[in-house]
Order: sequence, then structure tokens, then C-alpha cells
Amino acid sequence: MSGTDKKNAKIADVQGAYLGFPNPYKAPPACKYDHRALVEYAKKIGKSINELTFEEKAVFVIDR
Repeated sequence: MSGTDKKNAKIADVQGAYLGFPNPYKAPPACKYDHRALVEYAKKIGKSINELTFEEKAVFVIDR
């Protein structure tokens, strides 16, 4: 060893310091599309969400 001791930080510890932990009792953030249905559709056709076209994603947009 070179005599220097490098400490490794766990990702959860670092993330907690920057973002904090989510409050499960607080209302979830607004989402402009039906995320569950979009993920299910992408899995069904064998693509990732990023690979879907705009037209495919537009079907899942929620009008508020």
C-alpha cells in the first residue's frame, strides 16, 4: 500500500445527502403520461422507452 487510505462512499449515502429520501405520505409528482402503461407497452413490443417513436408515446399522454 502507498500509505493513503481512500474511503469508499456508498451510493445510497451520497444520494441521501444530495436528494434526501422521498416522503411516501406526500402526493407523487405530476406526470404528463401514463408511465405504467407506457412501460408495459414497451416491454410487450421488445423496446425500451427511449426507442419508442413520438407517435407511440403520444398515445399515453394524459390530458389534464
